[in-house]
Amino acid sequence: MPIALDPKATFQYILEDDRTLPDDERTTFTLRGLTVAEEAKVADSMIASIPGQEELSFRSGTHQLTILRHGLRGWANLSDASGKQISFEVSRGSPKQVTDSCLDRLLPRHRQELMGAILERGAISESEGE
Repeated sequence: MPIALDPKATFQYILEDDRTLPDDERTTFTLRGLTVAEEAKVADSMIASIPGQEELSFRSGTHQLTILRHGLRGWANLSDASGKQISFEVSRGSPKQVTDSCLDRLLPRHRQELMGAILERGAISESEGE
């Protein structure tokens, strides 16, 4: 039987790199899954065509950026190399989304992992379904 989801519910996520650290040293990310409209926007952002040309191009960078902008809602305990806490910033427009300068602070592999967590949130595991 299907279980109804709250498409805008947030959840906490710890990167695999941090999971062996003491709790007070871990960075905690606040994520949420995508709504159906956001999923459509993400899917539409994946492929680009140029009018008058037969070739299509796959836009994986735009795909990842769109997912992170919609699904990354905050973080706690993220510091730079000197130990200074990095603030989570959102755009001034609507909808409020994480800024590129914030995303620049994350390693590519961490952005990839967060993107995967955002996309997988809509899936119910066997243990959650029992």
